[in-house]
Amino acid sequence: MSVPIDLPNSNHDAFQWATALTLDQVKVSDLRCHARLEWQLSAGMNLLVGGNGSGKTTLLEAICLMAHGRSFRQSRSPLLVKHGQERFMVHGQWHRFGPMHLSVAGRLGQTSIRLQGRDIQRRKDVSESFPVLVDAPQGRKIIDAVPGERRRWLDALIMICYPSMPSHYERYLRAVMQRGRLLRRNVFSNELDGWEQQIVHYGLPIVQARQSLLEELNIELKNELLLTEDVVHLSMKKTEYASDPWLLRLQEKRRDDAKVGSLRFGPQVDVVQIHFQDREIRSAGSRGQQKLAAIALKMAECALWAKHRRLIPVLLLDDCLEALDQHRQLRLFQRLQHSPAQIVMTAPDGLSLPEALDINIQSLSDDGLQRYTKQTSGLQSIVTDSLKNPLKKDGIKKDNMKESMEEVA
Repeated sequence: MSVPIDLPNSNHDAFQWATALTLDQVKVSDLRCHARLEWQLSAGMNLLVGGNGSGKTTLLEAICLMAHGRSFRQSRSPLLVKHGQERFMVHGQWHRFGPMHLSVAGRLGQTSIRLQGRDIQRRKDVSESFPVLVDAPQGRKIIDAVPGERRRWLDALIMICYPSMPSHYERYLRAVMQRGRLLRRNVFSNELDGWEQQIVHYGLPIVQARQSLLEELNIELKNELLLTEDVVHLSMKKTEYASDPWLLRLQEKRRDDAKVGSLRFGPQVDVVQIHFQDREIRSAGSRGQQKLAAIALKMAECALWAKHRRLIPVLLLDDCLEALDQHRQLRLFQRLQHSPAQIVMTAPDGLSLPEALDINIQSLSDDGLQRYTKQTSGLQSIVTDSLKNPLKKDGIKKDNMKESMEEVA
């Protein structure tokens, strides 16, 4: 049911009339180290703790398999089937406007998805109806990614937010390929002129869409200042595009492009930059700051899903406390507690948590899933003052932070 949700910042409008997707139950059999397991989740924050190798990441992987038909791990062909078995099964009970059932069956190199008991041929239909966003050490790299990976991430989000854009990408890339084919054959004719005109015609809307989406993302990232401490800002390192100069450049570079075998100018080679403290975050941010920035990017993505698709994705955070000190752990939990999205996280065993958090915690071991008893030593001494005054910590003065937030707003 779509209901107004109170948020601590200006994200309120984006989420106000969106529907939150939730996952109520996951059942897995013969998936990696799990022979058979059933996991009950709550609509808010869910934390799964356990030792190394206990299979925490595998359960997040099961959720991703249902939504995308593939693992978020970077391995091209991850070994999903439990050793000695022939196939795995994953079944999930979801809620999106009503109860929905998704299941995935697979063997080595092959998976099939069923929705409400019917086979799904186009995985895109499932991923757009059951959006799941992932931040994981073994998943897609955004903060420390190579330029092509960041660009693909941005373009995928553009096609989610602006439904007319996929056709522009398809036609643009087709024109680039056809131009390259003619140049490799040393064909310099009117046909080449036609493809170059199409490159410009379909490329300009892509450039404009990227700039528009970057502006939207930057607005959302400003709202995450309490999480990231310093503003995270996205930009596109590119040459300015205009129709006539772009056409002229394509004509002048034909010989050079024929020698190297590719087009070295255009949206397909632009670089997405992530700024932190006025520098590229890969060089400016510590590991902990990069971790929080990555989660802030996922929160911004979540807001754009709510704004453009009226759906609030499920957010998966694998090893969510990696490289975070106690103050930043607390800051992260406080921010996530205000999110309208269902959040599923994993963390190592032996975690210290504040009592004030409303979070469903379960422990995973060889004996299966069990309710987790909170350990409050360590963080508890910080929490009492922090929850009363969450802006006064980590050397951040409340007055200065307040001024910064007012300036951002």
